[in-house]
Amino acid sequence: MSYEVELKAHVDDPITLMHDIEQHTGIVDACCEEKDDIYYALLGDEPLFRLRMERFGPSFHELSGNVRFTRKYKNLKGGIEVNEEVEFLTSSDQAEQAHAFFLSLGYQVYIRKTKRGYSYEWKVDETLSALHIELVEIASLGWFLEMEFVLEAEEQVPYARTRLLEVLSLLGVPQERIEERYYMHLLKELS
Repeated sequence: MSYEVELKAHVDDPITLMHDIEQHTGIVDACCEEKDDIYYALLGDEPLFRLRMERFGPSFHELSGNVRFTRKYKNLKGGIEVNEEVEFLTSSDQAEQAHAFFLSLGYQVYIRKTKRGYSYEWKVDETLSALHIELVEIASLGWFLEMEFVLEAEEQVPYARTRLLEVLSLLGVPQERIEERYYMHLLKELS
């Protein structure tokens, strides 16, 4: 099991922020991405897990991908998520069968989320994993900057939280722009 330490912040000018991100030394070139998520829950409950169809490539016309199944144990403090997750991948042709399987078990679609944008990797700290950065548009919600470290040791979590806030400041995004609610709850409010 790994620990995700992540934050997301609202973005008003994604083009300028993209330019600012790409100007930093050590940033790996942008990868285009599309992610379609389905969150499943039992009737009246919070979502238990997610099915994600993810596609990546050098352009939005050259995408390929897979299906990712994820169960997260979530914790949110001060707008920064620390999640333990269990997940696995399968080929993209299994999405429809997986969806039908979950529905047959009595799960219902809690919410769907579509994310489209750009992802980067940046080794900002030698003691942590590479920082994964996404500049993405969430359908119905707008543009967001997402940043996360995926850690093997829980002891690294406090330091990773500090580094996330430092990088946010370095990119010129005020802490007041951090979104503390989960996307699924923001989307549920709109439905």
